[in-house]
Amino acid sequence: MPRADDLPSASVGLAAGLGLIALFLGLREWYERQAREPNLSSADGLHFRHQDMRRRLGVGVLLAIAVLALAGSRIAPRAAGRANVLFVLLWFLVLTLIVVLLGLALADLLATRAYARRHRREMLRESIEAIRQQARQAAARSRKETDGPTDSAASRGPE
Repeated sequence: MPRADDLPSASVGLAAGLGLIALFLGLREWYERQAREPNLSSADGLHFRHQDMRRRLGVGVLLAIAVLALAGSRIAPRAAGRANVLFVLLWFLVLTLIVVLLGLALADLLATRAYARRHRREMLRESIEAIRQQARQAAARSRKETDGPTDSAASRGPE
């Protein structure tokens, strides 16, 4: 069994794990897209198109990191007694892609918050309108009750 701190086996394990995570996220994205309502408002449609693009890009970046980690396991860290430039560049690219992945996650978080905020405001407007409608109906019923004939002595007039 290889040592746990053996760089090639750790890189292969990292690549396999990232590949499985990318596969899971890609399938989840596909299932969510299939379950989505077909008749969305234009704002919702735009939100979900951008979300799909961000998430597909995230899956692609994860797969790229997995491939680079697998390639990095085949490159020796040292060449001719010095640091291997190709090895350093490859892992620098991996770190850059991790930053890109974090940026995509932040963009997705902010877009989801804006989507939720827009829907909360819409639900609040609908609730306020429903309350106003009920108040108008109650006022109309109240006016009908007070405007109609009453059976009091004052309303009958002199006898």
